[in-house]
Amino acid sequence: MLIERSTLLAGKVVVVSGVGPGLGRHIAEHAAAAGASVMLSARSQGYLDDLASELGQGYGADRLGRTRCDVTADAECAALIAATEDRFGGVDSVVANAFATGSYNVTLEEADVDSWMPAFDVNFFGSLRLVKAAIPALKRREGGTVVFVGSQIVRRVRAGRGAYASSKAALLTASHVLARELGPYDIRVNTVVPGRMWGPSLHTYIERLAEQRDTSFDEQVGVMVNDVSLPKLATDEECARAVVFLASELSAAMTGQAIDTNAGETFH
Repeated sequence: MLIERSTLLAGKVVVVSGVGPGLGRHIAEHAAAAGASVMLSARSQGYLDDLASELGQGYGADRLGRTRCDVTADAECAALIAATEDRFGGVDSVVANAFATGSYNVTLEEADVDSWMPAFDVNFFGSLRLVKAAIPALKRREGGTVVFVGSQIVRRVRAGRGAYASSKAALLTASHVLARELGPYDIRVNTVVPGRMWGPSLHTYIERLAEQRDTSFDEQVGVMVNDVSLPKLATDEECARAVVFLASELSAAMTGQAIDTNAGETFH
């Protein structure tokens, strides 16, 4: 089913990294529904081909491109941006959504410090590599937007999630630095900070929790809903709409900001 159309991003070109089956896919679809041409990027070429074909049927194949990219490699980030300019004539917005979760329930005392690096390589350095590759293209457009995808874990830090939490916290600080550095070029840098998002990843996580705790799936959902202000969890699609807002001119005076989309789990 197609989502509601708008002209918020009409004529714009948006690059989305990490377009897996959850948030990344919804960001790409909502950007396309808002009128943008979208370059899809992920590490799986097969998935990219399938998604581009699917979304192209609804929003026009001429507005959907795909380029395989591992954001931990400078050359692949540069190739992604070059492919986008070749296909669509420029880049107006970059959404850095690729992520690595890092280890669960492993404290620093128990871990090898090097085990933190994979999460940093993707979440922090990978996002920076992608943005660095895109800066010349954004300058050629005389402005644009960068949207980082953060995590609620920077608001409610949990023991044993040090790699993931620290990499996302570092990314949030980097967004403030880049907002200052790129602001003179009319390039805005903001962050969406999702909480628990109802989607494939959370569904799998809840199933695992229910099994570990010998409770039902619905009981675990209820525990999570009771922890937020609204009578529901936020969804992947609702977070994707916040990304489109930050990529659009509706947020023209906003840079260096973090928008929490967590159904009222925390307030900042």
